[in-house]
Amino acid sequence: MQFSNKQVLIVEDQRPFLLLLKGLMHSMGASDVVTKSSAEQAVSLCKKHKFDVIICDLHLGADNKSGYELIEELRTRRLINPTSVFILISADSARPIVLGSIERRPDDFLVKPFSQVQLKSRIIRAWQKRQFLQQAYSLIEQGECNSAIDHIESLLDSPSHYKGHCEQLLVELYWRIGQPEKALDVLNDYIDGKPVLWAQIAIAKTYLQLNELDKAITTAKRTLKRNRFNADAHDILAQAQQKLDDGEKALDAIKEAIKLSPYSLLRHFKACEIGRLNDDLVLAANSSLAIWNLSKRSVHKTSLHWCGIIRSLLDVAECAEDRKQRNKYQQEALLTLQRGKFDEHLQKMDRDFDVDIFGTIVNARISAIDGKLIDAKRHLSTSQTMLDEKYTEVPTAFIPDSINVMYKLGEFDDALQLTSLLESRHDELDQNSANMLETQAHNARKSIASYQQFNREGIQHYQQKDYERAKASFALAQGFAPVNTGVALNLLQCLLQIVIKEDKAEMKLTNECKRLFKLIDDMSLKAPYNEKYTNLRDELSKYIGF
Repeated sequence: MQFSNKQVLIVEDQRPFLLLLKGLMHSMGASDVVTKSSAEQAVSLCKKHKFDVIICDLHLGADNKSGYELIEELRTRRLINPTSVFILISADSARPIVLGSIERRPDDFLVKPFSQVQLKSRIIRAWQKRQFLQQAYSLIEQGECNSAIDHIESLLDSPSHYKGHCEQLLVELYWRIGQPEKALDVLNDYIDGKPVLWAQIAIAKTYLQLNELDKAITTAKRTLKRNRFNADAHDILAQAQQKLDDGEKALDAIKEAIKLSPYSLLRHFKACEIGRLNDDLVLAANSSLAIWNLSKRSVHKTSLHWCGIIRSLLDVAECAEDRKQRNKYQQEALLTLQRGKFDEHLQKMDRDFDVDIFGTIVNARISAIDGKLIDAKRHLSTSQTMLDEKYTEVPTAFIPDSINVMYKLGEFDDALQLTSLLESRHDELDQNSANMLETQAHNARKSIASYQQFNREGIQHYQQKDYERAKASFALAQGFAPVNTGVALNLLQCLLQIVIKEDKAEMKLTNECKRLFKLIDDMSLKAPYNEKYTNLRDELSKYIGF
């Protein structure tokens, strides 16, 4: 490898070491060496220039992007060529740091101090591999998975030093196109052969995709006997045990994986899912906080992850066994909300995000958790009005918690409408929020069916002018949808007809009307609801006093 015609970028915030690295590269023959002291500067530069070799320190200042975040952004946004070599360096040799670095898949990872000989040999080795697999990487980047598979299989027909790398890419491509059985064919020689670590993990993951859970568990456990610090093996155990409905073992496995390697977004998303499925909402809350901290400076940043912290804290509060515990997590959620108003990362990533509107939705959730459904409805109604006034379309970040409150209030039609809106946006919703909504939808399914059944029956009885039976049916519907506006209006309509028929209002009917008015008064109603309510109120006022 000739360094004289290579463009090199060094990203290092410590000037003495930056100058040392620059000197090392010059001594190797590189003449075109650019240095930057931050990942942010490196991203801006890579938008204009493509570098052959990038050497980056992991830690680039507490408030700046790290080397982790830089490598992810450059590759995700395609700001470096498929043949570009990325070397990550760090003075920290702690196991979580090393594992977190490897998971980002740099071409190599070096622990300081290292020699010029080490640096040169690692760069050359990585460059040669990238050159050999150049066409495969290019096809993968273009999304041409089948063509990439054909090319890699042709490379495997000839002996080379890169057989393992080719097989690894091939397996991942078969996973990507949903053909795990072909991935297993590639791995066949490793099943009972030499225990190569990457292959054993790949075999276990493939068994997991094929739903051969016992084999996945056996392979993962065998891997852990050889290397008890393998976080991927614990991930596989967690997912397999969860599929077998052994929640306790799944929780133990995912917690161990996080302890070993806590810097993986995907791992924390999986922890949120497993935590929610097994009622370990504290785990979900802790991982939600980790997701925000890991993503806020990265290419994966989104205000949804910040909302997820508050959402998960309120989930814990909702399921708390005692009032003291519930209040603790509610206050923690409100404190996080308050801090969000001054969070520079949140403001920079989404300048259109309105913390005050989200706060109104949070207050609705807290009121619902405390059983104050009318207050919850008022807060939610206010938030929906604010959203309509500020946005032409409701931003995704506000939707999950709005749906949560709608389910609690029994505003099922509105909840289903927002759910359909989310589904039309495809990948915009983060997995953590999606898991929460899926659980809520499942839990609300019976209530929705009962509400719809009794509401339909009430409408039928009303159309038949059987107002007493209609009233009874709507009352049953309200039992499943306690402050549903539509049902409340239907009940008022029945009561009006009963009062007109009897030409008077008994005390019981008067009290029932006043109770229903409280569910609707001072609420921001949709135009059809508002018109219907105004007409009913005017008519009923002739018979009852306010």
